[in-house]
Amino acid sequence: MKFAAKRTWPDKAATWEHQDEANDAQAFASEFATLEQLTVDTEFVVMCKDGADQTAHYFRVAAVNPYQLEPATARSSAAPESATIAETKTPADDEEAAPVGMPNLSPVISMVFYMGKVAFIATAGIALMAVGISALRRFLE
Repeated sequence: MKFAAKRTWPDKAATWEHQDEANDAQAFASEFATLEQLTVDTEFVVMCKDGADQTAHYFRVAAVNPYQLEPATARSSAAPESATIAETKTPADDEEAAPVGMPNLSPVISMVFYMGKVAFIATAGIALMAVGISALRRFLE
């Protein structure tokens, strides 16, 4: 069966980090934890991508050498310390639910001010060189 996995706590991944085939969710979870070198107390979700049964299986890393996993419950985003059962979502739901925001204009504004400073300094430098060259010509004549 095909499975997908992503971290849910302490860092929440926006997309599915690993997708592959395995015999069951536990085997896939062990493979994901080993490949991603997850630390102790990291929680993640494994979801079956084929068939009608698309239930989410939550796991927590209990030990790292060798990796030992234990079942976990889903953490709600509103209260990260309280464990609650979350609704099952498909990967398509996550992509559609991504918030759309205004682009950050701070870098653009910063670049405009920087280029303005460069233009002012260059213009002042050219004007000073013109005055200096004309003074040097009068002195040498």
